[in-house]
Amino acid sequence: MGVEPDRSDTAGSGGGGVGALVPPENPTVATELRALLPGDLGVHIAPLPVIPGTLRERLLGYNDALTATAGTMRAVQPDVAYFACTGSSYLVGPDRDAALHGAIEAAGAGRALTAARAILETLAELERERVLVISPYPGWLTDLAVAHWGAAGLAVVDVRKVPAPNGIYAITPGEVARLLRDLRPDPDAAVLLSGTGMPTVEAIAEVGDGLGVPVLSSSLAAAYRALHRLPGAGAVPACLANDLVGRWR
Repeated sequence: MGVEPDRSDTAGSGGGGVGALVPPENPTVATELRALLPGDLGVHIAPLPVIPGTLRERLLGYNDALTATAGTMRAVQPDVAYFACTGSSYLVGPDRDAALHGAIEAAGAGRALTAARAILETLAELERERVLVISPYPGWLTDLAVAHWGAAGLAVVDVRKVPAPNGIYAITPGEVARLLRDLRPDPDAAVLLSGTGMPTVEAIAEVGDGLGVPVLSSSLAAAYRALHRLPGAGAVPACLANDLVGRWR
């Protein structure tokens, strides 16, 4: 696979915490990060600007706004600045994901982490190169997601669509759980729920064990890898992210 895990020191719950650069209407990221991370670790939300136009134009606009948005978090000095928008990475591809990290770190507001990078690092740690992708996106963005993961060295063995007639933010945890229950993934694969706006944590906690393979989402992978970017060394903190990923290590 095209990426190795970032093996930085794993820290407990001290430091400046995690800052998340979030699409302005996304209601999911803040709730899921707080559920996944240790309760005494700060979670700081920085909304990306409202950008008019098509979904494609908005996603590209978020990439252009990374340095300015990350700069709004300098006052709280998070240890990690997480770009919570997988679709924006899909539009530029894995080779240019490093440029997104550079744009975030140019603001001086913590170590950068994109959702796409977090997924790749977690899959590398779990030694999984085959993925069944669950997509809430329109067809063109689902196709870009598949191309992104293929270019990053993964084999996409299947794609399942989550119906989202009212948009990604209207998907319910129950709908995600029902879809997961119907899956029969290959035993050497992982299930990947893409999209930071889709609620995933409740469904993974409820159904994930029954599938017999790792079940990841953008939020879960980001929370897990953010912990590995915190300063200092010590025991892995007890939290839901480490519980849900740690059972597969």
